[in-house]
Amino acid sequence: MNNYERFKQIEGNNEPMSDWQRITIETDEKNPKIVAQVTSNNFEIANGYRVRLKPVYDD
Repeated sequence: MNNYERFKQIEGNNEPMSDWQRITIETDEKNPKIVAQVTSNNFEIANGYRVRLKPVYDD
C-alpha cells in the first residue's frame, strides 16, 4: 500500500482527537529528528514542511 492509499483511508474521519496530549512527528532514522509537534490548539513545525488543519464539522 502506498502513502496515497494510506492517507485516503483516514481522510473521511471527522472525529476530534481526544486521547492524546501531543503528537510528535519525526524522521525514521537511527537518531530521529522531530519534524513537527501538534497539540489540540497549536503546532510547531520544522522549516521546509507545512501543516493543513481540518476543522471538525457537525454531521
